[in-house]
Amino acid sequence: MNDVDVVEVFKSSQGGDKRASIAIGSAGLGAEQIMTMACANLRLIATNNGRGRLSYWQERKAKEVMMENLDCGIQITAVAKECSLSRSHFSRAFKNATGHAPRDWLQLARLIRAKELLEQTDFSISQVGLECGFADQSHFCRMFSRKFSMTPGKWRAREKSQLQGGIPPGESIKASTPIRLSVGA
Repeated sequence: MNDVDVVEVFKSSQGGDKRASIAIGSAGLGAEQIMTMACANLRLIATNNGRGRLSYWQERKAKEVMMENLDCGIQITAVAKECSLSRSHFSRAFKNATGHAPRDWLQLARLIRAKELLEQTDFSISQVGLECGFADQSHFCRMFSRKFSMTPGKWRAREKSQLQGGIPPGESIKASTPIRLSVGA
């Protein structure tokens, strides 16, 4: 193996340092060529968390704060403050980072939590809705039906019958759109 010097380029951010390595052969590259390669690598790193996106720590913090407040709700301004951003900049950057507006991401997180509760508990539909931060049963059922094309009661019955090995007569399993919702960015 030839002698190879490795130049490590750091890009600091509030979430920590990101490292990228550039391998430089000992064939006598000049300082100008080394700097050109280093700058190109920095641009590559910058596009991974470019302007208009949340940093890793901000995205993680925002999701944690929203998940902790699923049942009682939280204002987007408070989440933005936790990330040291204005409300408008936070909303734009969050959407760029996750593909969802903060309000929509929170709504989706509530609905996914509701599915978990419907499947794992015997709570009433009303209780599940309240546990997930919906104003009342009507609001919960409306939002659930809009997202999953069936009421929470039908969804629960279908899940229970599938666990028992059968599908209720007249019901078919729909291929639903995959939902990407990660808490730890």
